[in-house]
Amino acid sequence: MDICRISRADRDEGSGSSHSDAWAEKKKGFMKESKQLVLKAEGLTKWFGEGAQRVAAVHEVSMDLYKGEFVALTGPSGCGKSTLLNMLGLVESPTAGVLCLDGVNIATACAAQLRESRRSRVGYVFQSFNLLSTLTALENVMVPLILTGGDRAASEVRAKELLKELGLSHRLHSLPATLSGGESQRVAIARAVAHHPRYILADEPTGNLDSAAGASVLELLQRIASDGTAVLMATHSDGALRYCSRSLQMRDGELVDC
Repeated sequence: MDICRISRADRDEGSGSSHSDAWAEKKKGFMKESKQLVLKAEGLTKWFGEGAQRVAAVHEVSMDLYKGEFVALTGPSGCGKSTLLNMLGLVESPTAGVLCLDGVNIATACAAQLRESRRSRVGYVFQSFNLLSTLTALENVMVPLILTGGDRAASEVRAKELLKELGLSHRLHSLPATLSGGESQRVAIARAVAHHPRYILADEPTGNLDSAAGASVLELLQRIASDGTAVLMATHSDGALRYCSRSLQMRDGELVDC
């Protein structure tokens, strides 16, 4: 995967019916071409606490995520979305259940295997950006490349290309504190795709953005999915759903609409 080749004409094509029709055709194309399973969860469960205080934050969640999908995960605050994303992102281990990445169960993998998979196969986009404050935009995008053993010179070239494609070539050497919210999230997205992950997890990526910047981020995530990378996004925004190929709904730790 490479991040979509975003031309100025592409960015200006708008969000009207022609844009929606084009996205619908791309979705059909992926379905016809191949439905390649990237991530599969079966009975995924996460308990917190002990005894009478034991609570299931996520209870027996089963779901599939396919190449080229942009899937929304909706539900009220406290329903378990973030805990589920943490398990799917290999940050937290499930109490029970199976989690298969490219056909291999990694739910019970050792810490070193999970760390390697997180670094090389998963991309993360956060509501609060989570950029390293002492690193420039360029250096932030280079981080996952360096962590996966990339050559520094090649990593810098890749990071520059991504930031240029996202309209941030003038911000290469800017620190996060000097970036706008929209710019910070574009840097975060460039960082998320830099190492060619199998899938991206986005946790409320537009939550701290105004409507224009939020729409730009959603279009970008949509384009990344159209390039073939699976994207799962937790969101409270009903408006975000029109950018997605399908949606899942959580309530009280369970998926209620698959």
